[in-house]
Amino acid sequence: MTTGNGVQREDKINVPQFQTLMLPLLKVMGCGHEMTTIQIRDAVADNLEMTAEALRQHLPTGPQNAFNNQMGCAITFLFKAGLLTRPRRGIYIISEIGKQVLLENPVEIDAEFLRSYGDFNKFYDSPRGEYESLLPADSDDKQLTEEGEIEVNPSQIHRQLRDEILTKNHSSLP
Repeated sequence: MTTGNGVQREDKINVPQFQTLMLPLLKVMGCGHEMTTIQIRDAVADNLEMTAEALRQHLPTGPQNAFNNQMGCAITFLFKAGLLTRPRRGIYIISEIGKQVLLENPVEIDAEFLRSYGDFNKFYDSPRGEYESLLPADSDDKQLTEEGEIEVNPSQIHRQLRDEILTKNHSSLP
């Protein structure tokens, strides 16, 4: 767009915040099929009719893609609340709890809404707020890149592996 003085400026394209993405994401997962993070991202982008320009937008703090960042946070929050399960790394499916939430037809899903599900409070109220490392201010911790890979730092990998091991051990108990 050109301003009155002939200077080119770029209009800010707003990418929805992760809490705004949680309900559309859960609805996309409502089909009951396993989906990769990339399939989820693409389905939500299509559902929200995101423009190519919006999908190319980067965070102001660095080169990370803004939509991918917000989707990563939304997926993590729904997973930590137990509305999604992760049968394999990078693959998600809606849980029975997630299906029940969709049947209730919520108007929105946000962190407050998720406080009544699963181990979400333990995650959300952790000493540093483990979730804080997923938010844009600390955008180096986790991101869904253009190539479709999840990049995480060693502490994030450690937390994910710990969660997976504890979940598998707990589920194998009689």
